[in-house]
Amino acid sequence: MNNILLKYMENRFQSKIIDPRRGVFCEGPVVTISRECGCTAINIANIMAEKLTLKTGNKWTCLTKEILEQSAKELNLAPEKIEYVFNSKEKSTWDEILAALSSKYYQSDRKIKKTISDVIRGFASKGNCIIIGRGGVVLTQNIERSFHIKLHAPLEWRAAQLQEIYKLSTNEMLSYAKEIDKKREILRNYFNKEPLSTTVFDVIYNSKNLSDEMIAEASIHMMEMKGVLGKHIVMR
Repeated sequence: MNNILLKYMENRFQSKIIDPRRGVFCEGPVVTISRECGCTAINIANIMAEKLTLKTGNKWTCLTKEILEQSAKELNLAPEKIEYVFNSKEKSTWDEILAALSSKYYQSDRKIKKTISDVIRGFASKGNCIIIGRGGVVLTQNIERSFHIKLHAPLEWRAAQLQEIYKLSTNEMLSYAKEIDKKREILRNYFNKEPLSTTVFDVIYNSKNLSDEMIAEASIHMMEMKGVLGKHIVMR
C-alpha cells in the first residue's frame, strides 16, 4: 500500500499544471496543518481529505512521511539519511566534512534543504493535498489557493493526551511536549530566515474545546469563503 501511495504522489509531483500562455504554475489548492505537540492532526486531515474529495470531485491526499520518502528518492538516499532535518537536528561543519569523506553518496545540507523545499512546493503546486507539518506552512505561503491551520491547546491538556499514548508521568510528558514544540519551531525556521509570526495562519483552533469533526467542517467552510476551492488561479 505504501509503495502504491508513493508512486501516486510521485506522479502528482512530476505533473504540475502550467499555463502555456504565461509559462507559470497554476498552484493549489493546498492545506497545511501545523500543531503543538499533543494536538493530533492526522484524523482532522483524513476527515478533510474525505470531505474535500466528495465536494470537489478530485482526490485529496494527506502528506507527511511521503515528503521524506520522495525527497530521499530525489536525492538517491535512504530516508533515514535526511530524517535529521525533520527531527530538527543541525549538522555541524565537522559533520559535513566527515560525511563528505566517508560516503560517495554524500549530499550537502544545502542541497537536501532545496530538494525538500522543491518536493513540498511540487506537491502543493499540483494541489488537492493536505500537508501535515514538515515546514509546509512556510513553503506554501506564496500559493494563493492555500489554507493554513494551526492547532494549539493548554500545555497541561496536551501532556494528558500524550500520557494516554506513552503511559509516562505528567512531568515527563510536559517536558516532552515542550521539547517537541521547540524542535518544530526550529524546523519551520530552517526553511525561513525570519522567525514565523502567527499571522501566517488563516485560523488557529483550540484542540481542547473543539472536536476533529468541528475543526474539519469549519476549515472547509472557510476555504470555500476564501476562494481556495475555486477554479485554478494563475499566480502573477
